[in-house]
Amino acid sequence: MQLTRTLNVITMACLLFLTGCFGITGDTITPEADGQSTTTENNSTNHAPFIDTSSLLNTLMYMEDEITQTNISFDPFTGDEILNGFNVSLHHAAIDIDGDAMSMGWDQDLDGNIDVAVTVSSGFTELSIDISQWTNVSGLIESGYYHTMVAFIAIDEHGAGNAEFVEIWGYYEAEAENGSVFGDLTLYVMDAEDASGSPSDGIDDNLVRVTMTQGSDINWAAISVKVSVNNEAPVTCNNPGETGGGCDLVEFGNTADQVWSVGDGVTVKEASAMCEAGETCSVTVIITDTQRGVTIDESSAVAE
Repeated sequence: MQLTRTLNVITMACLLFLTGCFGITGDTITPEADGQSTTTENNSTNHAPFIDTSSLLNTLMYMEDEITQTNISFDPFTGDEILNGFNVSLHHAAIDIDGDAMSMGWDQDLDGNIDVAVTVSSGFTELSIDISQWTNVSGLIESGYYHTMVAFIAIDEHGAGNAEFVEIWGYYEAEAENGSVFGDLTLYVMDAEDASGSPSDGIDDNLVRVTMTQGSDINWAAISVKVSVNNEAPVTCNNPGETGGGCDLVEFGNTADQVWSVGDGVTVKEASAMCEAGETCSVTVIITDTQRGVTIDESSAVAE
């Protein structure tokens, strides 16, 4: 009996000793050592922004011919139309579910950098994309079509980012109408000749006469006439009845309507000094249909 009691006491003493040595202390928190701090593990994950370029809105705008508009200019010496690129309106939306600040915008040349920044989380952006970024795909489909791709980029303040491509089609009507199935390009023929009278030192001399010998009726509201004398920079003329330009157009033929028809013509007169007395001047007349953005005729004559 005494032996059994002794063994139980020894066993209990050993258990108490082992518990103290190995720190089995239940819910007791071990104090921090000098120079150390308690580290709490962070299991949170930073999410990259979510973006969408709204294929529906962009497609609808494309169908309405609003997504791309030609960016054109005219050669100052020849008056020829130059396609510089296309102006594009694209829609985007972006969100960061972590609530982080974002840097957002459009990468036009696909070099991974934002070219046109945006600050709103959703909306339309007007882009002007240079012709060098477009591919003429007239050899694959009908004439006049151009193709490019841009990307929308969003990067949060921690460096996590996302990007989405947008495919864009551009249509250049003037190119399509020249020898393609698009449009019904009317061929105009204008004859230019020396007008009556000789150049003087005044600023109201008659220079040349231009007569339409082939073509369909075209409203004066859609006509722009530029004149270049001796290869100088072209000067825009006033249409019949208008003022303010560097030269005037005086209509002859049927002047009762508002159109230029076959058989009708104009006399190009100075409204500023263009050809001096005793000078022989080469006059080039460039006629543009402004509604279609095409040059319909370019003819020359000598004023003497």
